[in-house]
Amino acid sequence: MIHDCHNHIGYDPIYQRECRIDELLSEMDENNVDSATVFPFLSNPDVINQNKLVLEAIKLYPERFVGFLSMNPKLPTKIELMHEYREQGFKGVVIDLRFGPRFGDRQTHEVIECAYLLGFKVWIHSDQKDAPIGIGAFEMLLQKFSRVQFILSSMYRDAYYIAKKHNNVYLDTAVFELGQDMTKLLHPLGAHRILMGSNTPSGMIHHEMNKIKGSPELTWYQKELILGKNASFFLHLDI
Repeated sequence: MIHDCHNHIGYDPIYQRECRIDELLSEMDENNVDSATVFPFLSNPDVINQNKLVLEAIKLYPERFVGFLSMNPKLPTKIELMHEYREQGFKGVVIDLRFGPRFGDRQTHEVIECAYLLGFKVWIHSDQKDAPIGIGAFEMLLQKFSRVQFILSSMYRDAYYIAKKHNNVYLDTAVFELGQDMTKLLHPLGAHRILMGSNTPSGMIHHEMNKIKGSPELTWYQKELILGKNASFFLHLDI
């Protein structure tokens, strides 16, 4: 199976672009992708209405889409909303430092604690490669919630360093460079904690798949893990 773990649907107000469900499905079909994790653009502060679009996707195509919700830790109703989203079939939550609260803030910890109790995976997202992640506060968060499984956007410049130190952190492949990044990750991290993510619509699924399939650094078994088997295990997929 092939699973793409990093896809946006909804509206991006910064770049003024939209990605619809049918557009993503079409690209998935063209590239023989079985399923995909979808969540809103994190540049859009209207998390409630954007999450409705993700809900629509997972209700219409439960065999194709896994839904992660976007959550602003500053929302006073965040805990109630997360419980509602769990009942609706979401499997994880995505947070982004652009919402305001940092990794050491109480509001962020409340979101992660709720995610743990709900059985959610946690996506730590970024669109900025040089964004400072605040390693000290983030590592304390990872240690405090060591039973939570995190996907850390490989866009963060410190992502490799952090993932090597914490076994509950997975990385997506969206900005991996061919050869160099894979080589430095495979031994200390292992292929079992790398997930294929194309970051659509910014990236293209066929480019990401070709990058992995054509990498001389990976064995056929490691390629199968990254392309889908890891996601199947990580997300408990039965699709």
